[in-house]
Amino acid sequence: MAYKLMVIDDRPERQEQYQAVFASPELEPLYIWTPREFEKHKNIPVDGYLIDVFLDQHGWDTNAAELLKDAIEIAPRPAPVFLVSQLWGEEKILGILKQTGESSAKIVQYLAWTEFEQATDSSEPSIVKSRMDSLRKKILFELDRWHGRSGFRPKPDDMIRILLLADLQFGDPTTAPSATFAEHWIAKALKSDNSLPDLIAIAGDLSHSGRPDQLALAEERLALDLMGQLWGQNNIERYRDRLVLVPGNHDVNLRFSACDGLKFDLNKKKLIKESIPKAENRHEIRDDSVLMHGRGGCHYRSHHDYSIEPFRRFAYRLTTDRNWISSSSLNWVDRRFLHCGIRFFILNSVEKLNADDPGRAVVSENGVRNITRSLGSGESESVFSIALSHHGLRPVGASDKETQIDNWEKVACDLFSLHKIRLWLYGHYHNFNARSLNGNPFCSGPLWLVQAPTLRIGFTERGFCLLELKRESGKVVDALVHFYVLEPGSAKKKETHRIFDKG
Repeated sequence: MAYKLMVIDDRPERQEQYQAVFASPELEPLYIWTPREFEKHKNIPVDGYLIDVFLDQHGWDTNAAELLKDAIEIAPRPAPVFLVSQLWGEEKILGILKQTGESSAKIVQYLAWTEFEQATDSSEPSIVKSRMDSLRKKILFELDRWHGRSGFRPKPDDMIRILLLADLQFGDPTTAPSATFAEHWIAKALKSDNSLPDLIAIAGDLSHSGRPDQLALAEERLALDLMGQLWGQNNIERYRDRLVLVPGNHDVNLRFSACDGLKFDLNKKKLIKESIPKAENRHEIRDDSVLMHGRGGCHYRSHHDYSIEPFRRFAYRLTTDRNWISSSSLNWVDRRFLHCGIRFFILNSVEKLNADDPGRAVVSENGVRNITRSLGSGESESVFSIALSHHGLRPVGASDKETQIDNWEKVACDLFSLHKIRLWLYGHYHNFNARSLNGNPFCSGPLWLVQAPTLRIGFTERGFCLLELKRESGKVVDALVHFYVLEPGSAKKKETHRIFDKG
């Protein structure tokens, strides 16, 4: 999928040079020449902006710094900014640069207009192509870096294989005795079948209770014993951007959550429970068990907000995806594989789980609303959308007491329909299952559900899944899931299901 680049310039005569440089399937320019055109298109989510520093013709009467402050900073989603000018050497540009430096919008490159002129100078045909390729690659490099695009670059007709794991629960005392080398058995089985995965998706519960030591063990085993065995020890760092994961209920450190309403008694040297006293003016309360308020009466962060912090840090180290640091709700669209024709909707089903309600599973309406706002309405039909969460829908025949996404009908179902999500991967239930939801609101095509088994926990059938996405011209046209069973001394393929067919 191409990067949508909004080009804002006050000189339409430059379009020929722009078009020549941006003539690539990886770039989709949107040209803005007048203030009226900008007003019409400013709310379109784009992947980058290229802005002429001085906008003083065709009714603009502004500059890049003012445009950043008035519009780009509050655009539907953040995007990198390229500034272009033919007047970099003039003194009047210094004030504008100072203003742009104070903006929250991120400027990634300062381009000279002469670069575009030289890249399209027909009088030097022997070197014009190399100049054009160099300029285009410079822009694409910054876009790739900003958006965190994966280094995975399959050919348009190559199949994409995804290893799906769930419920590893490192540190759990109920780990099966035969799970010691589970990661090695995965690599052994997939190598034997000549089916090495391109990506790895993990549907939560990587630890037993969200403790840092458990997560450190998970990181070591996944990096050295899984990635290293599948892709080679020398490729571990380079392939970290091929991992996609979500937290599960076991990854929430309830010790932090339980600290709300407690305080440490210095005399008794232990935590004690204390009720919140009543007061007219909360800022006068000096009890350290009471949440402080900021502007507008909003609470500052509670201890519960730190319950997912160990997992955040672990996930960022493991995947190098900066969303683990920047996202407040841990719900986002993973765009790292858009150039492969796929994207992942990362859904945090444990955001509302806490020490008082440790069994709660929801998809945050605010979190997914922000996702929808960031996508806009112009979504490409060629992108295959996959949702990844820990909780899903309870298995067929399970008790009504079994946990599932509480607000499935109100929020999640509508989200899936709106964005044409065709495949939902989740764990939690410790058994494999593949089925589809048909009918309203999935009349145009079924929603396929793949419930991953536990990899390491005993008392049930352990295993993993391998998804195969068949592609033609960069688009997913067919998909299969293979279920592998782990038994003492072996890992074998047990069954295969078709989970998508474009027909």
